[in-house]
Amino acid sequence: IHFIKRFKCPTNISAVKLEKLGRFLGITAMVAVKQQSGVAGIAVKQSGVAGIAVKEPGVAGIAVKQSGGVAHMGSSSTQQSMDTGILVEKINHSSGKVEWKIMPSDYDYSRELARASFADMLHDSERNHLYRLGLQAAIKKVKERGDKVRVLDIGTGTGLLSMMAAVEGVDSIVACEEFRPMAECAQKIIQLNGFKDKIKLVRKRSTELTVGPGCDLEERANILVTEVFDTELIGEGAIGTYNHANRELLTPDRIVVPGIARMFAQVVSCNLASKWSILQDIDCGNGKIVKFDGKYRITNLVLHDVQLSQLEEADFTPISEPIQVFNFDLACKNGPIPEDEKTVQEFTASCDGKVTAVFMWWDCYTDPDNSILLSCAPYWSHKDKKEQAWRDHWMQAIYFPKSEIQVEKGESLELISNHDEYSLWFDVINKKQETSNKNSEEYLYMPMSRTRLFQVNDSEANQKYIQAIQSISTEPLKNILCLGDQSVMGLVLAASVSSAHVTILQENKRMEAVLNDMIKENDLSSRIDVYPEIQDLPSEVCYDAVVCDMFFTGSVLSWHNLLAAYHIRQLKNEGRIKENCSVVPGKFHLWLLPVHYSDLWKIRAPLHNIEGFHMKHFDDIIDKASDTCDENVEPQPLWEYPCTALAHPIRVATLNLSDPLPDNNISYTGTVDLECKEKELNGLALWSTWDLTDDLSINTGPLSDIILGKQVEWNKGHKQGVHLFKEHKM
Repeated sequence: IHFIKRFKCPTNISAVKLEKLGRFLGITAMVAVKQQSGVAGIAVKQSGVAGIAVKEPGVAGIAVKQSGGVAHMGSSSTQQSMDTGILVEKINHSSGKVEWKIMPSDYDYSRELARASFADMLHDSERNHLYRLGLQAAIKKVKERGDKVRVLDIGTGTGLLSMMAAVEGVDSIVACEEFRPMAECAQKIIQLNGFKDKIKLVRKRSTELTVGPGCDLEERANILVTEVFDTELIGEGAIGTYNHANRELLTPDRIVVPGIARMFAQVVSCNLASKWSILQDIDCGNGKIVKFDGKYRITNLVLHDVQLSQLEEADFTPISEPIQVFNFDLACKNGPIPEDEKTVQEFTASCDGKVTAVFMWWDCYTDPDNSILLSCAPYWSHKDKKEQAWRDHWMQAIYFPKSEIQVEKGESLELISNHDEYSLWFDVINKKQETSNKNSEEYLYMPMSRTRLFQVNDSEANQKYIQAIQSISTEPLKNILCLGDQSVMGLVLAASVSSAHVTILQENKRMEAVLNDMIKENDLSSRIDVYPEIQDLPSEVCYDAVVCDMFFTGSVLSWHNLLAAYHIRQLKNEGRIKENCSVVPGKFHLWLLPVHYSDLWKIRAPLHNIEGFHMKHFDDIIDKASDTCDENVEPQPLWEYPCTALAHPIRVATLNLSDPLPDNNISYTGTVDLECKEKELNGLALWSTWDLTDDLSINTGPLSDIILGKQVEWNKGHKQGVHLFKEHKM
């Protein structure tokens, strides 16, 4: 929805999770179109593969490969099995290509449930308790006025907030929930807890509710309780929801829980944040530098939501104190919440430094007297410091100014904050330097995620690759093939090995265009060629080295990048590489570590009982949805989710990328002694290492030696694999 509204896409596109849009359009975009005849799901891979799944009479599914001229169609008359399922896009990690699989007809609903973050939100005991206190205060105030208490709960989910109101003896409660699986869940939970006759459940969007005798609401409500927030506060359409409800569904003397939300921003200098934003120059030694001049970046409209409380104080330098940039009157007492708003705050730089990022968070008052504060602030601005409540459904966010400006302590700066109906963006200007700042149109935007850009900016890894390629052969290298997506490694190789001609394989068309610009700007056009597919490589060239920058578009876990081994096998079979070809990296290792996750376990753990209400039915349906949709191992940036090592790491697999690939699945069976008994085992962490040479390796996991009973320090540039145990009292 965020994307559709911002870029003015047709409003008939619905919100069936533009799931991979986080790769920001350069790779895969998924949308769904709701039509009278049914629901059509459309997936587009920009590199040349498009797939369409259509649910309507007579046509069950269509898959089209644009560049290859191949189309596969199935209809109800030719493929009856499609009538009972849906087509789902999957990545084949041995080919890197999109495939379509038929999944159960309720797969979309199950995936929505499994991914909806309901569980960790409901595990947020502070949120639950403060909402309850605020609701109790609102009900008490209405009763003291001598009025009947009529409560409206928008987006009721499990029905928790409605049940909190019901035990306070209110006169009527209407709870609305559009998402069908959750509405069914709420109905059963409400009944299980004995509130079937006290809570009216309406399966509609709040904007579709009617008011009047015999309607959804018999009369306007005088208390609204709702939780329609996300990390950006407004990203789930909160502004439209509140404006409509206050205008159409509530009384003039209404109380809204929560009633006030405040947004804060803090200007910082943070080298880590810069790595998530701007492609940095790469020093290749001997005076050779691959230059990008700060013009290749990810658009500043794309936020980076993180657990800011996992940053150390040494990771950033505040240029400003936290500044309140917006105040949202959720009860609309002074008129509707603005759908477009801009504020400008002048502040004085607290120290010398380069402005690289703006940190953002919000808080809200849940009670009518604005005394009960629910805060999402990071530890340095939170009253509870590092003892603050953990939550993953509301985090903090990093935004990036249009230009990184150098400032001096005491200088006067302006923080410019903007929001529309769904999103936020920020800028910081120094009026002295304003005229010299680059215009945003001068920047070229990188078609990659912020996590991938962080990897590309990993100077330590880049230096290891340079050392490895310079040491692998006693003879001058003539032809090097560079594998890996969204990579600038080919330019690094050309700058580092003056004797070699470098060929880059880059499937993504947008990245190919960006690479060609970079090659020209670094005067490497005569020494680098770029091709989209292996079959496009010139047949007369035989490569004496293959260097893999271990990232491929479809990879979500580090071992998915073993796609490189399949490419190498194909190259060998086609005679495109020499018998004694050097392969970098040469080996892959998979590692496993038993851990205690401090909080991450909550995203899959059952609720049992929340604020005295039974949640068994919710636990059952989430468990079933998770079994249907969740992978056995899922990716997580573990630097944001603390865990304690309970044993020493175990190497469970090793592959030599130059050897023939095994025909059968590789399995590992073994035992591990849990040497640390102070904390219970509730999960595993998995990661890979890639040996560039005997002495140089890239580690996607821990940054330092693992110490039993201590918190593990994880690589911020990679996501690690997580397996959570359902039963974990070990």
